[in-house]
Amino acid sequence: MGDGLQSARRHMSVYAISIDDILEEEEHYADQLKEYLFYAEALRVVCRKHELMQYDLEMAAQDLASKKQQCEELATGTVKTFSLKGMTSKLFGQETPEQREARIKVIEEQINEEQLKSKNLEGRKFVKAAWADIECFKEQKNHDLKKALISYAVMQISMCKKGIQVWTNAKECFSKM
Repeated sequence: MGDGLQSARRHMSVYAISIDDILEEEEHYADQLKEYLFYAEALRVVCRKHELMQYDLEMAAQDLASKKQQCEELATGTVKTFSLKGMTSKLFGQETPEQREARIKVIEEQINEEQLKSKNLEGRKFVKAAWADIECFKEQKNHDLKKALISYAVMQISMCKKGIQVWTNAKECFSKM
C-alpha cells in the first residue's frame, strides 16, 4: 500500500509543479490583453486631442465673427450688443472719424480667415490620420486576439489533458492497492 501511495504522490507532485508553468503562461496571455487596455488609453488621448482641436477651431470661428461684427459696427456706427465701448462712446461722445478709421484698419488686419481655414484643414488631416491608425489597429487587434485566444485554448486543453493523465495514473496506483 505504501508503494501505491508513494507512486500517486509522485504523480500529484509532478502535476503540482506544472501549475507554476501554467500560471506563468496564463500571465503571458494576460499581458497580451493588457496591451489593448493601453491602446484604449492612447485612443482616449487621441479623442481628447481632437476635442481640443475642435475647441480651438470653434474659438477661432467665434473670434473671427466677433471681429467682423466689431468692424461692421464701427463702419455703420450702430452697436447691436451691449459693450463697454458702446457705453463709453455714449457717455463721452463719439470717436472722431480718423480714430474710427484707424480702429477699422486694425480690426481688418486682425481678421484672418486663413487661420480658420488652416485650423479646419489641420483638424481634417488629424482625423484622417487618426482614422487610418484606428482601422489598422482594428485589423491587427482581430489577428492578435484570435491568435492569443487560440493559444490560450490550446494551453487549457493541454493542461486538462495533463490533469486527466495525472488522475488516471493516480487512479491506477490506488486501484493496485
